[in-house]
Amino acid sequence: MAQARGGCLRQQIDWSIAGGYSCGMMKELSFRMFGAMSVAALLGACAAQTPGPSVPFRAGATLEGARAAFSSCRDDAVQSGNATLTGHYLGSVLWGGVVVGPIIVASNAPALRYNGEVSGMDRCMETQGFVRRDLTAAEVRALNAADRATRLQMLDHLVSGGTLANFARG
Repeated sequence: MAQARGGCLRQQIDWSIAGGYSCGMMKELSFRMFGAMSVAALLGACAAQTPGPSVPFRAGATLEGARAAFSSCRDDAVQSGNATLTGHYLGSVLWGGVVVGPIIVASNAPALRYNGEVSGMDRCMETQGFVRRDLTAAEVRALNAADRATRLQMLDHLVSGGTLANFARG
């Protein structure tokens, strides 16, 4: 008879331990908690994927042109970050419940907003003809080691499509 009630070992759950929930409700809550934690782990993994150092790239472009395009895209990036966070909050209620879902999203809010802003900036820059070009480790080291004037020349060279190998210091 104990097994007939969905696998509960006892017909009556101690209400002080279960908090007033029946055996079936406890299984549903534990399944829902498992689902929420699984989605939280997935969300955390997605939120951790941020791009490294990069420059906008367009053949023949200059650093000033890239800066102007970047400045014109700031509002789009902020709006995209807010929209991403809002979407995650709304979606979290569906998969995590009214309490658990938003708590999980709130713990990842800065990373989610940042990734949304990066995506919004990339979309806006693409409409202006720029694409993201990730810098190599050697390029990052060279930029960090260079003085201000050389760094500006190197950035201008990288934005227009050059590489560290064909950068003429001078």
